[in-house]
Amino acid sequence: MSPPASSNNYSVEKRPPSYDQYEFTLPDLYRKMAKDELREDDEIREQSLTQMREWIAKHPYIRKCRTDASFLLRFLRFRKYSVPMACEALERYLAMRETFPTWFKKLDCNDPAMRELFEDGVFTKLGQDSEGRMVILFRVKQLNVDKFGPLEQGRLVALLIEALLEWEELQIGGFRVMLDFTDTVMKHYGMWGVSDMKIFMDAINRSYPIRFREINGAKFPKFAVSILNLLLTFASPKLKERIVCHNTVLEMKGKFEPSLLPHYYGGELDTEEMGRKFLKHLEDRRNVILALDDMDIDVAHYSSLWSQTNLVENEVEGGVAGSFRKLNVD
Repeated sequence: MSPPASSNNYSVEKRPPSYDQYEFTLPDLYRKMAKDELREDDEIREQSLTQMREWIAKHPYIRKCRTDASFLLRFLRFRKYSVPMACEALERYLAMRETFPTWFKKLDCNDPAMRELFEDGVFTKLGQDSEGRMVILFRVKQLNVDKFGPLEQGRLVALLIEALLEWEELQIGGFRVMLDFTDTVMKHYGMWGVSDMKIFMDAINRSYPIRFREINGAKFPKFAVSILNLLLTFASPKLKERIVCHNTVLEMKGKFEPSLLPHYYGGELDTEEMGRKFLKHLEDRRNVILALDDMDIDVAHYSSLWSQTNLVENEVEGGVAGSFRKLNVD
């Protein structure tokens, strides 16, 4: 899996004098997957990027935004090249970051809390399966809940998502998640308030352009089922359909290829080495992720989005599909 480009100076000018030229360089596995699952080919990609860039340039509320292909393609692939829906996803993403900056901005891998959470082994990127899907692992018991609360936990996930989306393989193939709840205690679950859950789940459901292929959980404790059920009330039906619960880790790991299993699951992966590699990726991309904060949108226009009790998926105040048409992008 090749590392993303290491440029640190993506422009946030919404009407740059010129745009970068994109070249598809991934293996044929991803070219075929992009075509079969996302309707992507060279012609559609180029047309869609042009339309999305024109929409951004004319948007009355977007002040600053990246327009490079690396950034915009994550939204186009997320919405399978429906340009109005991709624009809507971008609009919501920008509004979310501005509305909740304490959760989603200043995501710095050198922040002491983030550093410690990574070094504690809460998260591991295990690699790609044979179908091109990224596999990631969370070991919840590694989370120091005496030290880190919902905000730090949420910021960790936000930083992970921003870093993982730098890989085009993830944008196309999506990812599979392993959640190991072995030896967790009530404090791992009870500290999340309802407002925290709503903010976090809305980001996962509607605001980040991520393709969940499967979420596998094992050894979830019975004493926390009511909290999980509450959390899932904020999840979209599509996300719920992708959740698979396992009674044991043995059962869960049976769904994954042996080459992707860490040593403590009977596999050969050195998770400490994997962790060092991912931390190096974070360090290499640190300036890119922090520079996302330079993007800007008139957040007052979107204030009602997160005040509604029940948010309708893909709903943006005023209707982005309507505004897309009004801006006369052919």
